[in-house]
Amino acid sequence: MRFYRVMDRTFFTRGMPWIASFTAGVTRLDGCEVCGGGERYSAVGNVHALLDPKRGTQWPDLIGCRARVALFVVSARFVDSLRSWGIRVVLGGRVEFAEPTAGRLSLEEAPDYYWVDGARLRAARVDFEASGYVGVKRCSACGRWWEDINASRPCEHPIMFDYDASSGLDLFTTDMGPRALYCTDRVLECAKNHRLTNIALRPVEDGPLARPVTYWR
Repeated sequence: MRFYRVMDRTFFTRGMPWIASFTAGVTRLDGCEVCGGGERYSAVGNVHALLDPKRGTQWPDLIGCRARVALFVVSARFVDSLRSWGIRVVLGGRVEFAEPTAGRLSLEEAPDYYWVDGARLRAARVDFEASGYVGVKRCSACGRWWEDINASRPCEHPIMFDYDASSGLDLFTTDMGPRALYCTDRVLECAKNHRLTNIALRPVEDGPLARPVTYWR
């Protein structure tokens, strides 16, 4: 079984919009009293987002996001396509967009969008040592993890994880966190069949700089 990191292709595809910030539905969490970790942000239910007004001429099936909470935002077509193949997709809530948008994007023509709740899709445990991380520790209270930054070399190693096939999940996350999503070949074949847009599927074994699979032109 091959695995892929699922990401957006915003900076490699013309006309793709970009989420710049969230105006509602994102909650700030206080720092952890046990490990001293700083403040974090979490999405709860439906969220409201602002797009970068300088980017975007079409509505894709995966919208890139680099706001404080890097949510995995997908279209209803993405969700329906995967579910029609029996692939489980767990949604955290709707994503509503507000003005202003890029000049050629119309909110009236926008499809429904949702964010995927990766915390409920965990199906793999990372082998940190094999993945280039050294001295990894995890907080027993908040779950935050950290490594010896000076000694670790994650950019030089493909991520290695133990996938739980019994989970039945083809779209999944690992114990590194709920924001990075991975998938099996079934998601690749589904994306190819339905010609889903703005999606980069990077083979895990090729490392963090892997080229995305070209599944349609």
